[in-house]
Amino acid sequence: MSTFITTQIDIGKYYFKLQDMERSEFHFTKSLEIQENSESYFYLGLIASQKNKLSKALQYFYKSTECNHDYGNPCNEIGIILIKFGWIRDALYWLKKAVNSKYNDAPYISMYNLATIYKAWNRPERALQYIHKALQINPEFELAIQLRKELISQ
Repeated sequence: MSTFITTQIDIGKYYFKLQDMERSEFHFTKSLEIQENSESYFYLGLIASQKNKLSKALQYFYKSTECNHDYGNPCNEIGIILIKFGWIRDALYWLKKAVNSKYNDAPYISMYNLATIYKAWNRPERALQYIHKALQINPEFELAIQLRKELISQ
């Protein structure tokens, strides 16, 4: 990846952290004009998701996974959106893909999302397995702690 593309991605991330979505989107789009890359597509997906443009976000996340099959972050986001659409079986596939991906900044979130699916399917034992794995990675993950308490109290 060229220095120009890396710089555009870094600038895009900087503005994303500042929640300046317009400038962030500009720099990620600029990097894609030179070369497709999974990170820019991923962040454009996050921006579209924040704007509640979920179909557009899905397109960006799918493109991100096409650029890098081992990138778990967009797989998790795809799973979350598919859950919102009610496409649970498809979401399950993408969340498992996120968990098994080589690069995933927060696999414990994917594991938590899988646990919520299994809880909804009345499979508390399976949900607890994923919660246990999530808490091994991040013992202070509050949502997982709460879900574990709910599952144990059933």
